[in-house]
Amino acid sequence: MSKIYLSEGDILYSNRSTPLVKIVADKVGRHDFLLTPCSKDTFSIIYGDKKPHHGCEGNLQKAFLEQGLKLDGLPTTFNIFMNVELDEKGHIKVSPPRSKAGEYIILEAMEDLIVGLTACSALQSNNGSFKPIGHEIVS
Repeated sequence: MSKIYLSEGDILYSNRSTPLVKIVADKVGRHDFLLTPCSKDTFSIIYGDKKPHHGCEGNLQKAFLEQGLKLDGLPTTFNIFMNVELDEKGHIKVSPPRSKAGEYIILEAMEDLIVGLTACSALQSNNGSFKPIGHEIVS
């Protein structure tokens, strides 16, 4: 099935069409698969920041490098809880998340994976609250 809003029962595939992750539970139902992790340039272009920080791209690049993985670039990411909307003309808008306290998503790895996790630092995608989001990894 091809769609941009993934939720319970959907599978995320690698760039080689290998099933990697299955969404086994999802209490939110809206996540983003359109935006790449923001870089300094992205913060300037999309959000108009005058003194942008390195963003999620920089956070992920640093974390992967610490694991011995030097990446030239990052692919599209699965932005959990991020609410990116499209209008009828195809314009993208980053809106406040639809998630509420206590809601969650459960992902099941179908392969051994190295997963990068970063919290969005764009004011628009988290209502400017910057509250921490809990996570748990179970093997």
